[in-house]
Amino acid sequence: MDDIATLAQVARRTVFRYFATREDLLSAAVDASCAKHLRSVPEYTGDDWHTWLADVALVRHQANLQAGHLHREFTARPLPARLAQAYARYQEELHRFFRSVADSVWRAAGGDGSTPQPLQQTVAAHLSPMFTQAVVVDAGGTAELAADMAVEAVTATVRRLVGQ
Repeated sequence: MDDIATLAQVARRTVFRYFATREDLLSAAVDASCAKHLRSVPEYTGDDWHTWLADVALVRHQANLQAGHLHREFTARPLPARLAQAYARYQEELHRFFRSVADSVWRAAGGDGSTPQPLQQTVAAHLSPMFTQAVVVDAGGTAELAADMAVEAVTATVRRLVGQ
């Protein structure tokens, strides 16, 4: 809390006026980070879905790279109640985001009916923070490589499913 007060250039007491505990502060940070990320993702406007998907994948993997260590920390051990609730809200928003991307791509590519489960799973897996970490840490790649791989996988899945 002292470090945060110093960075914010306020007294420690001021920090506690807004956040009674460290857990309250971290919960608010998770919520703010999720909201910021969702605002940074470009919306699909009906243009070329492949180009839009590439933009979304790049933004997503760059954000994942910046916050990937936090995701590992949140999944590595039990969390205090308030922080667990904030992380659960983040996970819900993330899954809603994955479904939205899959639905947009499916409709734009000419898919009929509801978005197939394999496409939803491919989008979720390839835009996941864990995928970013695997490409960067395990494969020695970059966020840009993760985005390219994601677009290739989603595009191949869409083409296969639309062709069925």
